[in-house]
Amino acid sequence: MEAGLSTKNAPSVWVVVPHFLLGAVGLLTASVFSVIHYEDFLGYNITPEMLTITHLMILGWVILVIFGALYQLIPVVMEVKIYSEKLAYATLVVMVVGVFFLIAGFLKFDSKFTHNMAMGGTFIIIAVLLFAINTLKSAAASPKKSISRLYIIASGLYLLLNVSLGLFMVMNMSYNWLPIAHTQFLKTHLVVGLAGWFLMLIIGVAARLMPMFLIVHKVREDLLVKGFYLINTGVILAFILAWIPNYPTVLFGVALLFVLAGVLLFLWFNYDVFSKRMRKKLDSGMKPTAIAISILALSVLAFIAVYIGDDVFGLPAGRLEILAGLLMIYGFFTGLIFGQTYKTLPFIIWLFYYQKVVGKQKTPLPGQMYNSKLVDVHTYSFVISILLFIVGLLFSVKYAVLAATIVMLFTSAVYAINASKMIFHKKQTK
Repeated sequence: MEAGLSTKNAPSVWVVVPHFLLGAVGLLTASVFSVIHYEDFLGYNITPEMLTITHLMILGWVILVIFGALYQLIPVVMEVKIYSEKLAYATLVVMVVGVFFLIAGFLKFDSKFTHNMAMGGTFIIIAVLLFAINTLKSAAASPKKSISRLYIIASGLYLLLNVSLGLFMVMNMSYNWLPIAHTQFLKTHLVVGLAGWFLMLIIGVAARLMPMFLIVHKVREDLLVKGFYLINTGVILAFILAWIPNYPTVLFGVALLFVLAGVLLFLWFNYDVFSKRMRKKLDSGMKPTAIAISILALSVLAFIAVYIGDDVFGLPAGRLEILAGLLMIYGFFTGLIFGQTYKTLPFIIWLFYYQKVVGKQKTPLPGQMYNSKLVDVHTYSFVISILLFIVGLLFSVKYAVLAATIVMLFTSAVYAINASKMIFHKKQTK
């Protein structure tokens, strides 16, 4: 067993597993749309297709899986049971309904706010609110006061803030409540979502799990503390600027620099952990995780390039923004989820089927509940897809982007097959 994951505070398997299953479906669906509409990656317009792909990736894949994983990891990180399993079930149902209506609205989007979008946005805000209540209530009951806990609490608040901002943006495009360009809100939406919600959450969880999985006893927690204040400063400044017409653009750059400094400290923390690890050989879960962290470094460079400007690099307007967002969402977050799936899901399933019969009968190991060769296959194809996207976007090679989306679809399918192998595992009775 992986130390720390077998805990008396663990929730029911049925709280966690459906999130991974539905998340795999969301990733597959986004991948199919990406192949069909691959040319939209080379443009810089807010098209219905790109809205669909982006929100399927974020809401239907990343957030769904992270919600499920957190219900398992909060007891590990905070040493407390989640506040309410019933609330977790309700959150999942409301979230899935919301994503369905939102995507239906985006597919018919024509710069006007539709009823489907209103329903979808409302359901998603309710789901996020329920999740935030569950997370914050769990954190409040935790006896463990750590930097990980602060990161997770902050991320929950930013998620709620960002979903509300996203709904406001779409409505403002239709009704023009504030005479501020939607691109100004969009930049803040990305910063609050990517840095405030995703990064804060991932740093908070990684701060506990990375040393645990790699067996590191003494870590540089001071790097995480400094990073916490830097990232928060950047996100809050970016959010304030969104509501100020014609603010000096250099101020947004300052906000990004604060976030960047915090990310660099996180990368430093990971380097320190990897260099001190007692477990030298990386297993199936840690290989994609290590790749994801490397892609995070690439995405940092891409975001720096965004601030320098597309024209300086001879690229079409918005190309670097697309590349930076893709490296963050499809590269870093997806790679991290791939890796952590194999660090959490097999143990959750194993606990459900075999915890009570340990020592009484022969049981499979958690690592035998998935196909390690398939992990290697979709890890390699994932890297190939990322490289093809980079080449296609930087050099405007249309067929490289098409190839990237096809490999992305293949990667998603192989991951879904392996995840299904774990989820639909048949108990061995002998």
